[in-house]
Amino acid sequence: MRTKDRYDVVIVGAGAFGLASAYHLIDRRPELSVLVVDARSGPGEGSMGASAAMVRDVFSSSDNRQLARSSIAFYRHLMDEHEELRGTSPLLDLYGYLWLLPERYMNEYRDLVRKSGGTLDARPVELSDVRSCPGLDPAPSRWYEGDAAPPPEAIAGGLFGRTCGAVAPEKLANFYFAAARARGVDFAFGLCVQRLSFEGREELLLHEPSKLPYAFQDRIPGRLRIARVVFGDGSFVRTDRVIVAAGAWAEHLLHPVGIATACSPRPQLLFSVSGQEVDRLLGWAPPVDPIDVPTGRPRLPFVILPTGATMKPIFGERRIWMGGVDRVAHPIGTREDPSTEGALDYRADRLGDREAFATDVLPAVTPYFPGFDTTGLRLESSWGGYYHFSPEGLPVLTEEACGVIFVGGDSGSGVMKADAIGRLVAALYDGAREARLFRGDSYRLDRLSLDHRAVEEERIIL
Repeated sequence: MRTKDRYDVVIVGAGAFGLASAYHLIDRRPELSVLVVDARSGPGEGSMGASAAMVRDVFSSSDNRQLARSSIAFYRHLMDEHEELRGTSPLLDLYGYLWLLPERYMNEYRDLVRKSGGTLDARPVELSDVRSCPGLDPAPSRWYEGDAAPPPEAIAGGLFGRTCGAVAPEKLANFYFAAARARGVDFAFGLCVQRLSFEGREELLLHEPSKLPYAFQDRIPGRLRIARVVFGDGSFVRTDRVIVAAGAWAEHLLHPVGIATACSPRPQLLFSVSGQEVDRLLGWAPPVDPIDVPTGRPRLPFVILPTGATMKPIFGERRIWMGGVDRVAHPIGTREDPSTEGALDYRADRLGDREAFATDVLPAVTPYFPGFDTTGLRLESSWGGYYHFSPEGLPVLTEEACGVIFVGGDSGSGVMKADAIGRLVAALYDGAREARLFRGDSYRLDRLSLDHRAVEEERIIL
């Protein structure tokens, strides 16, 4: 709850980036007063809780590899330090990623491993090993019944990533939340931010009735500052700095005050399925060598098909979560925007579209797993969140002279980079040029900025 009328820092968003930023900011600067605000009823209940919550360090971009490796190492450290994060449902379960690849990608992925200089814990998988997967047809003859288009590309082999798997988002969110709150961070849930306001600074000349400052004032150092964070219930808090980590909804706050994010949100749907074919697939012991082998044998990895469809094993429930990125003929943006009263009517189950399972997901899976196109497969539930895409598939971290830091553009990999990003945000707030990551290596902050961005495009985006 809010305990003050004024805070040194207000963080908008209690998702992966916002929670990690609060945790590392208060760790670095314990004297600060910090408020984290979120429209949901608790931490991690937005797109973080609706995501597949996978982690990997297999990226084409060295920046992404560095950020992900640091975060994964920190999560493993947390499991070593906290018994409650281990057990049958651990914070981190590294059972691997398996990309099933057509011929045109095999050489590219092999080169990726070779050029990493041993920093990438992945290895090629031969087609003969892939053929042991139950129900898999590596050379499908068609997309679906009655379609005359050329069939999907045949699988020529694969790439297996070892330091990859699943994270329990609720455990990660609750850790950051509890640790930050214990150190004095205030949290306000169920409270939507309506706008960032320049009001309250008498020295500002403001347009009427927009209450926005005149353009020339950005040339006056220190004059143009966000002074208030205004909530949907009409209340507000004063602050000197605002960190916007609102994911898909960041643009609703930043665009009205002239701050660009260079990111765009897209819906991401997931479908939970069960049945005989699912049981067969979950029973597969692939010829790979994952890091975590609690059962004494390898388990079904997270599978990525050449069509972009994904399959996540949920071992304890005998289910698989199926999904895919919607890039064609789906509107960019959020379906539920903050109202004029500042409310945000987002519900993950309502965003789910059961019809899309038959029209968008199954046709991308059944060419390779024809048994999934039978009555033996049951659709149990569907839900959705948002991917917040950046132009190159890397996060965006930028600071504006008016006292706003924006962090976003996770491109579907926010959980797997969250800890590293939180460290970067805390360092940027402190005026540093570099941040120290968990494993001791440093990262130059302006690499992720918009003005001095220096990153290579990520080619492996799910």
